[in-house]
Amino acid sequence: MLTLDRLNAADEAQFTALLDGVYEHSPWIAARAWQRRPFATLAQLKHALIDAVRSAPGEAKLGLIRAHPELAGKAMVSKSLTAESTNEQNKAGLTDCTPEEFDTIQRLNADYNAKFGFPFILAVRGPRGDGLPKREIIATFARRLANQPDFELDEALRNIHRIAEIRLNDKFGHEPVLGNLVWDWAEELAAHSDPGYAERGELCVTYLTDAHRACAAQLARWMREDCGFDEVSIDAVGNVVGVYHGTDRNAKRLLTGSHYDTVRNGGKYDGRLGILVPMACVRELQRQGRRLPYGIEVVAFAEEEGQRYKAVFLGSGALTGQFDLNWLEQQDADGVAMRAAFENAGLRAGDIAALRRDPARYLGFVEVHIEQGPVLNAADLPLGVVTSINGSVRFF
Repeated sequence: MLTLDRLNAADEAQFTALLDGVYEHSPWIAARAWQRRPFATLAQLKHALIDAVRSAPGEAKLGLIRAHPELAGKAMVSKSLTAESTNEQNKAGLTDCTPEEFDTIQRLNADYNAKFGFPFILAVRGPRGDGLPKREIIATFARRLANQPDFELDEALRNIHRIAEIRLNDKFGHEPVLGNLVWDWAEELAAHSDPGYAERGELCVTYLTDAHRACAAQLARWMREDCGFDEVSIDAVGNVVGVYHGTDRNAKRLLTGSHYDTVRNGGKYDGRLGILVPMACVRELQRQGRRLPYGIEVVAFAEEEGQRYKAVFLGSGALTGQFDLNWLEQQDADGVAMRAAFENAGLRAGDIAALRRDPARYLGFVEVHIEQGPVLNAADLPLGVVTSINGSVRFF
């Protein structure tokens, strides 16, 4: 396996040779990144390679895209793919298409090339590196045909960087274990969806429905059985609360978390990423037998989106003492009062006031959230720190 020490010690020619195949037929990218040595982490190396592409002229970027083969195209048929591309297309089953699938992909290849002037690029090994289903590849292919040329060129480059990331992981023998764990949790949690949406394969989890309560139970089970939290409970509004004590059980806590309800036909990571990432952190601390000088309190907030009742931030509102008990008399579209939903879920509305937190007991609050904008995506950065945010006001 390749190591950073070996790579950092290499001259330009050796460095380029060691990274051969990471970017398809494009050794100039590694040559440009060589100047950024030494690399302290694999992530730093990946970003240097991305910067090498970003700072290149447009003609070079277009050449990089055109250096890639079509999916299930002529190079595959003639067995002239690189070893890396052969492995990727094989994992996605593209080397074993039915005649109908092959004809569909050939038609899409022709239409795509005619519109954009370069081949369709997709990281077909997928988020876990073990291959996307062919039906998903074909659906993505068809969807992206509708994109504007400038947007699609950027999308092609983003996928090229993802392909390069997977290939680098292979070269270094690196497996993103915790990232895979969070991904798997998100997939499993998304199996719960409200009636009318579940049948269509869409995600919708609204406050105190059967799917919502199933999510709460699953999160509590993971916190208790998989992550090693010291205390796990579901509170009076349905928040799932996990506490991992510090070296001093009476020390202040860092509060973190996000919501697990969704909008209608929502995404798997909005809100939930901010629950699952700190859960994985606690799991790793517990696995290593480590305690921090402060406690960690992870709250999976039961409600934020206001999809079932005309009230929002019910979960966090209870912790800040802003839960209006008059909301309990609201009715949903089916005439079910929130108070009745509480009773059906076994929640005690009379205990809500006791959920209010004392700010003096906490170091602060931090939330991991998926980006809902273009900044990190455009910069090809995996993480950013938000220093200010717009407030949210909703009117019903």
